[in-house]
Amino acid sequence: MAVIDRYLLRIIGMAALSALCALTLVIWISQAMHDVDLITTQGQSLLAFLKVTILTLPAMAAIIGPVAFFIGLLVALNRFNADSELAVLAASGMSPLRLMRPILTTAVIASLLCGLLTLWVVPASIQTWRTMVTQIRSDFLAKIVKPGRFNELEKGVVFHYRERAGDALMGIFIQDSRDLDLVLVYVAERGRIVAGKGENYLVLENGSVQRETHRAQDASIVAFQRYALDLTQLAPGNDEVIFQPHERLTTDLLSSYIDGKEPSSVETRIGAELADRFSTPLFTFAFAAIGMASLGRPRTTRSSAVSSIIIAILVGALVRVGGFTLSVALKTSPYLVIISGSFPLFVALALAGWTLLSSRTLKPPFALQRQRINARAPQ
Repeated sequence: MAVIDRYLLRIIGMAALSALCALTLVIWISQAMHDVDLITTQGQSLLAFLKVTILTLPAMAAIIGPVAFFIGLLVALNRFNADSELAVLAASGMSPLRLMRPILTTAVIASLLCGLLTLWVVPASIQTWRTMVTQIRSDFLAKIVKPGRFNELEKGVVFHYRERAGDALMGIFIQDSRDLDLVLVYVAERGRIVAGKGENYLVLENGSVQRETHRAQDASIVAFQRYALDLTQLAPGNDEVIFQPHERLTTDLLSSYIDGKEPSSVETRIGAELADRFSTPLFTFAFAAIGMASLGRPRTTRSSAVSSIIIAILVGALVRVGGFTLSVALKTSPYLVIISGSFPLFVALALAGWTLLSSRTLKPPFALQRQRINARAPQ
């Protein structure tokens, strides 16, 4: 690799990495504020809080990665123009096609890293996150609920026990009125929290369960000596862990999509998720083409690059919104899978071809340029 290639690769890579770290940190802090209730209300340690929040970092980085590369590329190209480095390179005989080689190399590296995140790291981290959050919420009753209080675990679920005797809870009362058509009331002399096969159960002893419906005038009461109640039915927001398409591994999604054994609605969502995972890393090539089209030509020190940067940002935002729109449309129009997957590459090839063949750059309208020239002219 030539010296100039290594130089350009280092400058673009460092700028992109700085943008990625800064953006990810900002979004991670905002996300961590939403999960702070793990410590304040659910009695978890700081270590558990950090584990849960750190597991969301790969998903953030996968979304921010192409954008961070775009920001780093614009910063680097603007620096090259400001320091007249592009002008020197052009004067030495370097063609735009030759300049595109280190930029394309950086785009390939960024695309491979984003692909590693979207195809493997993100699904694995999301599954681990879901499992950990489920376990934390299952432990909610054992760690937080205080004796002698009527604790509302969530809207419609009231839990009470009189006192604790060793590992047993004495005088248990539970009311579950989340389903207005079926109200359940559990009363038991004692109960224990038992862990088994990755799930927690509240085993009630010597009690009864009362079932009341709007259709029946009288409630039915069933007495029991032992009754196992799954705590996932009571912990806030805690249902059976069923991984959605965006939480499943890529290999699992591919096998399900190829076999065609899933319901049509689920299969459509799987196709949309696969298209999004494979197309997201390709946006680095579209952003590289936009950067070359806007700032890839040398300019004089008297001309400002602010207008070109603004145009590049607007075009990049339009392209990314177009990708999101196609991803959403895939959920109702499965035939758009190929279009959605190839959209960033199509944009990259179109802009790169236009830049190389026409030797032009993306510029603001002529009327805006004339206003800037008139404003700079001496009165």
